[in-house]
Amino acid sequence: MKKVFLSVLFLLAVAAAAGWIYLRRFEYHQLYAPSSDIAATPAQFRLRYQDVQFSAADGTPITGWWIPANRPRGTVVYCSGNAGNIGDRAYLAPEFFKRGFNLLLWDYRGYGASGGRPSERGIYQDALAAFDAAKAMSGNLPVVVYGHSLGAAVAVQIACERPAAALVVQSGFASAADIARRWYPRIPLHRVLSVSYDSAAKAATLDGLPKLFGHSLSDEVIPFQSGRILHAAAADPKTFVLLAGGHNDNSWFEPGAPGHAELEAFLAPFGR
Repeated sequence: MKKVFLSVLFLLAVAAAAGWIYLRRFEYHQLYAPSSDIAATPAQFRLRYQDVQFSAADGTPITGWWIPANRPRGTVVYCSGNAGNIGDRAYLAPEFFKRGFNLLLWDYRGYGASGGRPSERGIYQDALAAFDAAKAMSGNLPVVVYGHSLGAAVAVQIACERPAAALVVQSGFASAADIARRWYPRIPLHRVLSVSYDSAAKAATLDGLPKLFGHSLSDEVIPFQSGRILHAAAADPKTFVLLAGGHNDNSWFEPGAPGHAELEAFLAPFGR
């Protein structure tokens, strides 16, 4: 009888371990979708750029592109979403260039040519190193932190730890737990997450930092309600604007499109 009991306990332990491993893998693949293939560079948009490499605090090598503007009025550190790499964001370079901003496009660890494997703590370290690199290349110019999707959580973290001049959030979310509840309302995944990405709590501490939030009602990845919670939690000053299109659309870069006037007004104080 004792042997049977021990055998059952052993099988239960194995099943629990297997379930835990599956859960962690499932969480990882929901959060991160890196690619090493660079589909495009700023050169394809007739922009000059420089390959840059810097190291996170733990020594992980991080790679990116420095895209200088003519007579720049500031620098933008762009924090990407969870899929692909900077090659998939090269098309954004002209948008910042024509607005007079230097741009640092960089890859999280495990993405593009950056080393390591993505994790919440690791990506935060990468982000701080990216800001420091951009600040060093910018001289006395103000540095604006811009985050899209997962990158919104990364940008908020930078703003909490570095002297950003402003924060722009596109299609951000309140927290990983909030997203888990909305994506899987019948499964209590939010109770067993290994990450937090709690942007709402962090944004509440950013008193005095100018903040612009944009989200589309048609966003098919990050629910609009989560973006609204993030904005509501943020400290003043802050502005929220409705965008058009899907998750990866950028209507506020298009003249006359939803959010465009608000984005231009937000960037206007950074004079040439």
